[in-house]
Order: sequence, then structure tokens, then C-alpha cells
Amino acid sequence: MRSILLRGAMALSLALALPATAAPVAPFSATYEVRRNGDVLGEATLRLARDGNDWRFTSETRGTQGLAKIAGVRIDESSRFRYVDGRPETLDYRYAQKTSFNSRERSAVVDAAAGRITLRNRDERQEAPYVRGILDRQLLTVALMQSVAGGKRGAQALQVAGRNAVEAQTWWIGEAEAVPMGAASEQGLRIERRRDDASGRTTVLWLDRDDGHLPLRIEQREDDGDTVEMRLLRRG
Repeated sequence: MRSILLRGAMALSLALALPATAAPVAPFSATYEVRRNGDVLGEATLRLARDGNDWRFTSETRGTQGLAKIAGVRIDESSRFRYVDGRPETLDYRYAQKTSFNSRERSAVVDAAAGRITLRNRDERQEAPYVRGILDRQLLTVALMQSVAGGKRGAQALQVAGRNAVEAQTWWIGEAEAVPMGAASEQGLRIERRRDDASGRTTVLWLDRDDGHLPLRIEQREDDGDTVEMRLLRRG
């Protein structure tokens, strides 16, 4: 009896010492206004849903204004993923950008059993060793949403499949601040990528503090000064 009680006490102590596994991010759909240097270009819709035994996160961007409309800009991204040790991990990522005069495609396929990640960027093909918990560039958003939901703050180290290689990225989850949303504003947690280089590129997300931690706004500033923004228009 004493040994049984000791084993039970040890199991309880271990369970209390281990961090709780964060819950998967709930399915959602949200539509955003896309701007470049302040000018409206179109709309983007983000969707997260179950896909059989896996999950799928998609983004559909359509040019609806100005030159983006004339050129018929269409960007589709799709991330099929699963949860490994309670965290999202990419299985397959596809990106396709099409206009009336050109197209671009890239992909990342993760084969954990074979221990490799296959990266394609147009006609170039690269292979990288499999990394547990690997994310694609789009799935980063879901991973950060889950981190916020789990109460994480400060630096978050993530492994991300880029165009030609796997790269270590550091993202910083900061405090809540007012996020301009048209005529009003909402409170959003500021998350930004911390880069080691001096490229001048910045990426900042503001996640809703209360409502499922949806992205309220995403801002990408390029090294040439151009800025692309996604601003939440509606949920669902």
C-alpha cells in the first residue's frame, strides 16, 4: 500500500511540474482589407478548419482596387498541418500568386518519417533535415495565436521553412495596445519579429486580446520602405 501511495504521489508531482498542453486554435474565418503604402488593393480571407485527421489554414487574397484589380491579382496560400506535442507542425504548404502577366509558386513538404523537408521556389528545389515543430511562413500566425492563448509572453523561438532553407526566427509577444480599426480602435497584443540583420524589414501583428486572439492587423515593412497591411474588416 505504501509503495502504491508513493508512486501516486510521484505521478502527481510530475504532472504538476509539466506544463499543460495548449489547446488547438479554434476554427475561424475572417476577412481583411489589404493596403500597400496606405492605398487599398483588395481583400484577404483567412480560414482555419479541420481537414480529416489534420487541420488546414488558408489565405485567399484578391485585387479589387486600382492596379491590383486591373492586373487580376490572386494569391492563394494553404497550410495543411497537425498538432505534435500539442503544437502545430506543417505537413504541406503551397503558395501561388497569379496576375495577368506572371505567376509565382513555392511549396514546402514535410516528411517526418523520411527525416526531410522539401522546399521548392519556382524551379529551384532544396532539401533540409526534418525539424520537429517546423512551421511554414503562413502557419506562424496560428502558432502565435496558440502561444498567446496559452499565456506566453516575451521571446518565442520558432523554426520556419522559408523559400530555400529552414531558419530560426524569434518573435516577441508584448503588451496590449490600442490598434486603429477605422473610426475606432481595439485592444490588441503586439507581436513583432526580432531580426538579427540590419535589413530594415519589420513584421508586426496585433492579436485580439479577448475574442479568440484573431489577428486585428498585420503589417510588413520592406527594406525599401514599402508597407503592406492587413486590417480586420469582419469576423466569420
